Amino acid sequence: MARILYWNIQQFGLNKINEPGKKRTLDNVRIPTFKSVYRKEVIKTTLAQNTPDIFVVVETSTGAGAPGTLITGGGREGSLFLLEQLRSWFPAPNDWRLVPSLRLGQGSVQEGISVFYNHYRVQFTGPWGWQGGANPSNPVASIGPMNLANYAYPWNNALPPGNTPGGNNLINPNVPYRKLAGQWLFHGPPIGGAAPVLGFPNAFNRTPFLTTFWDPGVGKTIKLLAFHASPKKQQAADGTNQLSHILEMTTNLAANEVGVIVGDFNVDLFNTHFEPIAYNNLLGGAGYTRQINPTLNVWPNKGYVCTMLKSHKNAKPWNTNGYPGYDIVIQNTFSSIDNVLTRYGGGTAVGPATNITIVNRVTGTPYNLDNPPIAGVPSGSLAYNSAMALNALGLPAALPLPPQPNPPNGHGGFPPGSIGALTTFAGWNNYRRIKSTSDHMGLIVDV
Repeated sequence: MARILYWNIQQFGLNKINEPGKKRTLDNVRIPTFKSVYRKEVIKTTLAQNTPDIFVVVETSTGAGAPGTLITGGGREGSLFLLEQLRSWFPAPNDWRLVPSLRLGQGSVQEGISVFYNHYRVQFTGPWGWQGGANPSNPVASIGPMNLANYAYPWNNALPPGNTPGGNNLINPNVPYRKLAGQWLFHGPPIGGAAPVLGFPNAFNRTPFLTTFWDPGVGKTIKLLAFHASPKKQQAADGTNQLSHILEMTTNLAANEVGVIVGDFNVDLFNTHFEPIAYNNLLGGAGYTRQINPTLNVWPNKGYVCTMLKSHKNAKPWNTNGYPGYDIVIQNTFSSIDNVLTRYGGGTAVGPATNITIVNRVTGTPYNLDNPPIAGVPSGSLAYNSAMALNALGLPAALPLPPQPNPPNGHGGFPPGSIGALTTFAGWNNYRRIKSTSDHMGLIVDV
């Protein structure tokens, strides 16, 4: 099985992980700010503790340009810098690569999605091709196999040399990796003979980004669709609903293929009005299984599926809601908006997905410290420690977790008003480095 880590890294670009500071080395090189060093360390340790085969970063900055063209500016530089870090953190036989990131949407809402992958484990197969220059990616058949182009600098080494594997059951067999691209434009089922362009939900909204991979370990194709919906609730619900009309992920999902949809859908699982609009078609006729599902809409149960963090100015280490939510997660409106959905076509892509885990670097995972355990809540499967300063027991000293000697109400945390607790908790050695990395928690799953 292939392991996928999805993470909305807030406003991802070079400054997120390598922001030039005012101080310089003896060689006159500007030293990165301590803030970006902290953020890079959070990302590094998250990747190291359960290393994925594919790492999807949503909310990459783009620089202005036409949809489907290569991103520029800080998003490009940050993605390529992170690629070099991945190669350093995980040396041979690993071979980390990056699908060249494209602009999605238009105007002020435009963003990119950066898809990193370990070529040693999975091989990129498109599904679209690259035609060079300032052109957008397009279907290989539309460009023509002989007209496919190599990427120019600085993207020229993001993909590996060589050709995709051969075989009738693969996407784009025997095509050079460095001439392939992700897909950014999608059509729905034909209406009156013509297949309409999907807007998610409107022409100016961000589109999903589809990348395909061959998993040689089990002989299956992974169709990985990443999406960042509009923050406006109605548009988010309607845009997520539109995913169920993408032919590549529904009607055209073959027997040896698994469809994986990851993203920030901006639809709270606990919103009884917008949640059905967003998900019912995906879970019904489209046949997808949602990996994160609502619990009872009460605390502390609800904290087990929350994916959004409060700012360091608003979060508190008190036992307001109980473990694992405390007073660190957004409580209403946008509390649980990130998710993973999967559908298996049968054959070698048998399924089901396993080990779904919310990557909570504040408390750590799995969520198994409530005693007695709470029935009907997901604990997660994979182990992550807290990225905050740890005490001798390996627990975050600034946020005591159960079991502790006489914790407030049995759920850990400091008693409200404890002198110095809030200042320590909100500092850069603790909560702020995590929240500064992103206001979202990542999700990891085996497919």
